Amino acid sequence: MNMKYLSALLLWLMLASSALAQQTKNEGKSAPVFKKSAVVKAYRGYMKEKNYGQAKKTLDEAVSNHEEAASDALFYKLEVDVLNELIGVENRKIYLKTNPDTTTYFNYMYELYGKGLVCDSLEQQGIAAKEALGKKVNPQFRSQVGHTMLTYRKNLLSAGKYYYQKKDYSHAYQFFHMYARTKSASVFSDSKGNTLVGDPDDMTDVAVLATLSAYGSENHAGVMAYLSEGLNDQNLRPQLLEIGSKSAAQLGDTIQMVELLQKGFDNYPDTEYFLMTLVRHCNDTGDYEQALQYALRMTALHPERRDYWYMAGTEQQLLQYYAEALVSFQKCVEIKADDAEAFVAIGNIHLHEAHEAYAHFNVPLSDPTYSQQRAAITQQYSDACTAFEQARRFDESNRTLWLEGLRETYFKLNRGNALKALEKYK
Repeated sequence: MNMKYLSALLLWLMLASSALAQQTKNEGKSAPVFKKSAVVKAYRGYMKEKNYGQAKKTLDEAVSNHEEAASDALFYKLEVDVLNELIGVENRKIYLKTNPDTTTYFNYMYELYGKGLVCDSLEQQGIAAKEALGKKVNPQFRSQVGHTMLTYRKNLLSAGKYYYQKKDYSHAYQFFHMYARTKSASVFSDSKGNTLVGDPDDMTDVAVLATLSAYGSENHAGVMAYLSEGLNDQNLRPQLLEIGSKSAAQLGDTIQMVELLQKGFDNYPDTEYFLMTLVRHCNDTGDYEQALQYALRMTALHPERRDYWYMAGTEQQLLQYYAEALVSFQKCVEIKADDAEAFVAIGNIHLHEAHEAYAHFNVPLSDPTYSQQRAAITQQYSDACTAFEQARRFDESNRTLWLEGLRETYFKLNRGNALKALEKYK
C-alpha cells in the first residue's frame, strides 16, 4: 500500500475516534438542573445590591430556558417587582433631569403590564386546578401586582400619545392597545370582583387614537379592532369610515368594505371618496345599475356639478340607456360649454344610433318611408359630426378624442375635402 495513503488513513481514523469520544462525553452530560430556590436567591441578592439589571436578567434567562420557570406565576411577579424598580430609576432621572431615557421608561412600563397579565393568568389557572380538587385557595399575587400596574395607568396612555406625536405609530398602537384591553382586566379586581380601575370614560378617544395609529403602521387588523368604538366620534367619523373601508379592502373583506363605504356615502355624500370607490366597485363587479343610482343621487344633490352628470351618462351608456345618457351629456355642455369629452360622448351616442338604424334599414327604394328613414340616419351622422367638431374645437391637441369620429362621419356624409384635410393626422 502506498505509504502516503496509509498515513492519511491513519490520521483520519485518529480524528474520527477523537470526535466520537468527545460526542460520547458530551452525551453523557445532562442538561443543567433547574433549581427554583437558587434562581430566586440569586435574584434577591441582586435586588438587595440594587443591581436591578442583573436581577432582571436572571429571571429572563430562567423563564427563557426552563419550562418550570416559564409556567410559574412567581417568576412573573418577581419580574413585575424588578421592572417597577427599573421604572423608578428612570423616573428619578426624569425628575432630576439627569439624562433620562423616555423610551426605556415607557418600554419598562409596557413590559411590566405584560408580565403582570401573565402572572395573574398563571395564578388563576393554578387556583382553578386546585378548586377543581375541592381546595379553597386565595390569590397570592393579584392584589400586589394589580396595584403596581395601576400606578402606571395614566403613564401608559401618555406613552401612546408620546409615540403618536412622534409618528411612531406602531409603538403608539401597542400602548393604546394595552391601555384599552386592560380596562377590564381581571388583575384589577378586588376580592369581591369589583374593578379597581379608575379610568375616565375615554374609550372613544382611545379607540380613535388606536385606529389612527394602527392605520399609520399598516396594522389593518388593529384598525378593525377599534373602528367600531372609534366611530362614536362624530367629528372624525368620515375619516374613520374611509380608513376602515381601506383596511377592510387590504384584509380582503369586501363585504365589510362595501358596508363601510355605503355608510359613509349615506351620511357624507359630499365626501367623494365614498362615491368614487363605490362606483368603481360596482363597475368592477358589473353592477352598473347600482353605480347609476349613486351618480343620480349626486346629480339630484348638485345639479350644477358637471362631473356627476358625466358619471351618470357613462353609467347610462354601459346600461345602453342611450336616450338618458344623451340628456346627461347635454347637461354637461350646458354647465361647461367647452366640455370636449362630453361632446365626444354625444357624438358617439349619435354614431351608435346611426349604426343601429342602418343595421335595420332594409326597406326597398320603392317603400314610401325609404327617404324618411335614410334622412334620419343621415341626421344622426350629421349630429355626431357636429359634436366631434365641437370636441376638436375645444381640445384640438387631443386628437384621440375626435379624430376617428370625424373620419367616419365625414366619410358617411360625403365631405371629401374635410376628410382629405384629416390626412395630415397620422
